[in-house]
Amino acid sequence: MPATNQNDDGDAALVPVFKASSIQNPAKSLLAGRPIHDDCEVVEIRKPGSRDWHVHGAHEQSHAVYDPYSGERSYVTYAERFRKQYEQFKSHQAQTKSGTPLTEVGFLTLARIAELKGQNIYTIEALAAIDGNELKNLGYAGRDLKNKAQEYIAASQQGAPNAIVLAELEASKALMMTMQQELDALKANVTEKRSSEKSHPEKERFAKMTIEQLRAYIEEASGEPILGGFIPKAILLRQAYDLAARAKAAA
Repeated sequence: MPATNQNDDGDAALVPVFKASSIQNPAKSLLAGRPIHDDCEVVEIRKPGSRDWHVHGAHEQSHAVYDPYSGERSYVTYAERFRKQYEQFKSHQAQTKSGTPLTEVGFLTLARIAELKGQNIYTIEALAAIDGNELKNLGYAGRDLKNKAQEYIAASQQGAPNAIVLAELEASKALMMTMQQELDALKANVTEKRSSEKSHPEKERFAKMTIEQLRAYIEEASGEPILGGFIPKAILLRQAYDLAARAKAAA
């Protein structure tokens, strides 16, 4: 069991794959007189460029983490160490790594991509970072592939600021277009409302009335006195419109 803090940069190059498995339980097997297995979860950890891998229990302790302030030590399981892939495994999703897929570049043939995947290399970032014996395992063309992967990443990083600016401009254009559409719709509603009001002779008549005249009309049309003191003209106009519309509908 490792007893040191784990290097996150090193983990970025690893390919963890969680699986459901089973393991023989010696105590239960001894008591039953036959092999007894328990269900368990395991993780296969592969290193890019190598055909070897290591298998661990998903909930075994992977490494220790030290708190520099309290001096306390806690242990991290493999499921916690590779949380993203473990959560994908539990939800029956494909276990993925972050990075640019090999299929996104033009300098790799389908055959070469298949070879790289066979050596646990799935992303351009992993290919660019490979070194040592794992690089030698790629054969005579390994160094050239590594260099091309590094050149691809460098070129994409140089173009990233421009891509960000263009994306922001496109987002601003889309926002302005949406705002303009909303403004046009609002103007159309206002124009339609004003046109409707102007075409309604009753509304023109009510608009010319004083507050006292409106109160008198409302009391006469409703047959009820208006209670309370001062009432804004806008409210009286709305009541007068409603009464006039009801009378017209009933006629």
